[in-house]
Amino acid sequence: MKYLKAIPALLLFGFSCVLIYSCKSYVGSTKVILDVDAKPAEKISDYCFFKEVKYFSKPNPGVIPYQRINSMFNDYSLRDNFFYIPGDKSFDVDSNNLLNLPIGSCLINIVYYFKDERNGAHGKQLIETQLLVRKQSGWEARDYIWNEDQTDALLAVTGDIKLITWKTNDGMERQVNFVIPSKNECKSCHWRAEHISPIGINIANLNLDVACIAGKKNQLEQWVEVGLLKNFTISNAPKYPNWRDTTVAIELRVRSYLDANCAHCHNPNGPAYVSGLFLNHDNYNMAAYGICKSPPSAGKGSCNLKYDIVPGKPGESIIVCRMAATELGIKMPQLGRTIIDNDGVSLIIKWIAQLKGDCSVQ
Repeated sequence: MKYLKAIPALLLFGFSCVLIYSCKSYVGSTKVILDVDAKPAEKISDYCFFKEVKYFSKPNPGVIPYQRINSMFNDYSLRDNFFYIPGDKSFDVDSNNLLNLPIGSCLINIVYYFKDERNGAHGKQLIETQLLVRKQSGWEARDYIWNEDQTDALLAVTGDIKLITWKTNDGMERQVNFVIPSKNECKSCHWRAEHISPIGINIANLNLDVACIAGKKNQLEQWVEVGLLKNFTISNAPKYPNWRDTTVAIELRVRSYLDANCAHCHNPNGPAYVSGLFLNHDNYNMAAYGICKSPPSAGKGSCNLKYDIVPGKPGESIIVCRMAATELGIKMPQLGRTIIDNDGVSLIIKWIAQLKGDCSVQ
């Protein structure tokens, strides 16, 4: 098959996903077991995405690792990302600049913490594995929560809260009550234009070099060369800057941060469209971006402030108040965090402080 013919090239790029293994649950099988129209599997191991369910360095054929330039803050958790493409199928890019994965595909998002950030050899605490499955009718969310023994993840509908303890890079012990969303809450972030849609596979956020056996190479270019990504020219591809890159202009860093953390809801087709606050990367209407913009309602959610963003005055800007809050009904985003992203808040404060303008002059 065409896909198997691509194995030597993928190996050159360091894609361990093409190695042929048997999976833990189905000894002797070398194929992913995913029927998108069948009832969701009860255990993540039933899909046979990986040779060993607990270790993600050995994916089965068709399971491709990918990296993103910017990711949403999720209480300091980490993520390993893969997508599965069935058979010898390929994909292109749709009108929203998202990878247009074929029916039968699946996005795999593994959420975890290192037990000790100073030494990854101490192991991981696996929290959940999130799937987005591409069916004929559209995308379907499935969430699997890891058991206490860390041997498998079980299908969950209602979500959960787990107390996570880990050591940070400075040796301090930290705890968080990590909230695993319910199936319905998944829609809160992934809802776009009246249907579930992926968030993290925008090509502008995938346009980066990744480490390979032969050195670094752009991952989009890799997919083009092996025939996975069709009708695409890398030279014309947009690219978001890394919001942590201090060599980049602060406005561009802010756009990347807000796009990754807020724009899945705050866009013209998202769940928060009624707010009129659109924080997608390509929105250059600064009034809709929040500059001197009044919220549609006052009170608790507005922090009793007048404008989303007040140039030169971060303390009077609703966006700062909500990002720095942890109380339900005030904090933003509402889902995905229980603690404050201090680095993100500091970035937004610094940006607003240097903005010029006067909201009293309209």
